Amino acid sequence: MQRTSVFRTMSLAGGLTIAALFFSACQPATAPSAEPSTPQNAATLAAEEPVAPADGNVREATEGGAPMLEGVVWQVVEYLNAEGALGETVAEATITFEEGRVGGNAGCNNFFAGYTLVGQQLTIAQIGSTMMMCEDAIMAQEQGILAALGKAAAYAPKEEGVALLDASGAVVLTLIPQPQASLTGVVWLATMVNNGQQAVVSLVEGAEITATFDEEGALFGSAGCNDYRTSYTLDGDAIAFAPIISTRKFCSAPEGVMEQEANYLAALETVATWSIRGDVLDLRDADGALAVSFRAAGR
Repeated sequence: MQRTSVFRTMSLAGGLTIAALFFSACQPATAPSAEPSTPQNAATLAAEEPVAPADGNVREATEGGAPMLEGVVWQVVEYLNAEGALGETVAEATITFEEGRVGGNAGCNNFFAGYTLVGQQLTIAQIGSTMMMCEDAIMAQEQGILAALGKAAAYAPKEEGVALLDASGAVVLTLIPQPQASLTGVVWLATMVNNGQQAVVSLVEGAEITATFDEEGALFGSAGCNDYRTSYTLDGDAIAFAPIISTRKFCSAPEGVMEQEANYLAALETVATWSIRGDVLDLRDADGALAVSFRAAGR
């Protein structure tokens, strides 16, 4: 899958407009609402009389017995396509609901929005998205997923996962819990780095930062220009790193890579805790501030 940094505007079914937003950019305008209708060939579930999830390791039941929508990394397996039928995804897409914010990746771009949840009734606000371009089939999937999220009005159990329903009760998205990555045996790719100025920023375009934790307690990878190495110890969700050593090369491209490298290595020195959700690893300092966020390569 090839991505380019071309920005675009996508007009989605149901009046959903995706605005190009960056992590501290302006707020998107409110999308117009559409009259609910039952899509052709879409399954319909009642958002009541929930059943327990079939998998035993992803979520607890709510007080009313419904599966927990929040705090799980969901993988999209079906979405309502342009023909009004539920189709399978062609590229991995994930969704997470937590603390009033829904976000994830629809196949090419990251997206984010606010939401409210009352029982099993769900309302999602205007959705913002990054604006990279991918292959046509992936972009069609992305538009369908984001349009479906804009129509979501409730959720209900469905097989080993959940389904998001529109106002008429028709299924617009089918979700299953994403398998959780382990800390070791994975090449982690940094996606966000604390710059030491009370801001967490995305990586310089064209730069790559990696981290590999081996089972013997070594951490090594590329900081963007230079290779680095250290050791780590774990105690539950606490993690501590020994002093970091690195090579001493200078890279002139991409622009800003050396400053980013210095920020990354400095951020690692502040790390006190770790957590994994799905394929995302977050390292945080003792106050809970994000130091570095990674995504597992190849997932």
